[in-house]
Amino acid sequence: MKALLLAAIVSMITASAVAMNTYNTRGMTCAQVQSALKRDGIAQLHYASPRNPGTPLYDTFAASSLDCRSSSMSRPTYVTARDTKKCQVRQCVRKSGR
Repeated sequence: MKALLLAAIVSMITASAVAMNTYNTRGMTCAQVQSALKRDGIAQLHYASPRNPGTPLYDTFAASSLDCRSSSMSRPTYVTARDTKKCQVRQCVRKSGR
């Protein structure tokens, strides 16, 4: 019984450690998007496609490459926000095999 309780506690701690905040950039200004990434380190952003605004997209973005998973790095890109179509952020992308 103690082992089961310990396993439950460990799994709850692990689940909260990997939780990632999600934001919809359509309702946020660019400054709010950048502030959220700076505060959270990493987040999933839902945003409108720049080529087809009716198409929703989502990806993982970070404050820096250090915040991406070990198999990823960050690159500068843009997402749409409430006040601009070009809000600069850093997107986590898979490292290419070298």
